[in-house]
Amino acid sequence: MTDDAPTEGSLLSPRKIALQTVGFVVGVALLIWCIKTAFGGDGDEWRRIAHANPWLVLGLVGCTLVSMFVNGTLFWLVAQPMQRLGFRDMQWLNLVTAVLNYAPIRAGLIARVAYHLRVDRLSLLEIGAYLAAIAYTLALTVGSCIVATLIRPGIDGWWWALLLGQLALGGGLTWALMGQPLVARYGRGMDEMLRQPLCLWGAIGLRLVDIGAFVGRMFCAVAILELDLSGPETVLLGIAAITLSLNPIGRTGFREIAVAFVASQLVSPDLSNTELDSAMATLALVESAGEAMVAIPLGAICLLWYRRRWKNAKPSP
Repeated sequence: MTDDAPTEGSLLSPRKIALQTVGFVVGVALLIWCIKTAFGGDGDEWRRIAHANPWLVLGLVGCTLVSMFVNGTLFWLVAQPMQRLGFRDMQWLNLVTAVLNYAPIRAGLIARVAYHLRVDRLSLLEIGAYLAAIAYTLALTVGSCIVATLIRPGIDGWWWALLLGQLALGGGLTWALMGQPLVARYGRGMDEMLRQPLCLWGAIGLRLVDIGAFVGRMFCAVAILELDLSGPETVLLGIAAITLSLNPIGRTGFREIAVAFVASQLVSPDLSNTELDSAMATLALVESAGEAMVAIPLGAICLLWYRRRWKNAKPSP
């Protein structure tokens, strides 16, 4: 095994545990502040939530289900060159990792690596290459959205042209680069995954659908609260949400407070600062709750599947 291969110890090193624990504590404090701010307004937002259109609530849930399914499919698709990961199992595993990412040390990655080691019999080198390929396509897609937004803040035809142009160029360059002998030598399997057109372009397409699900959930949250956000502004906020959810320190609190801040910069209503802060904090909580009320219960149920698969699999010799 090479020095740069992932190891079980590296996932649970004291430094990483300490950093993520501190991040979790800070995140909880931010979440409490966000909740307190949400309750600091005149209460209109909470009355709207209580009388929300059931179809909008179903929209929150539906967008989250789409996102979960797409992510599970994406992990399965990228790993196809290994031909050892089942489609259904990858869906269940994705739900397990989703619920465990709410833990103080974001245990989702640890659970995923441990499962692949014990149940799928993948080597640490294979897992590292597999996760690197996933991270690369994520960075390419989300990064293209961010660059397009910085160049063209309004979501219009030019924005889509910039986005699709970047993805076409980035995907083409990736395919060509992965075929180079030097990359093949040091790619450690990642090059084989991204060299296959179905894996590469499928991952990019699925990630765009995932971003669309984030945006759809944000549209539902904005509609429930009847906020004065235009369509392009809501799209920008959805892109911000998926970008901010990638925070490596911790998920809880950081995403909510950041979404509330970004939303407050997009809105110029005739509201006091207190009312504005309350409305935007409530929006962040509703959008985040739309994910949590799917990921937590379904993930908790899938933990039973995970436990059974773990017990039935014999440890590697």
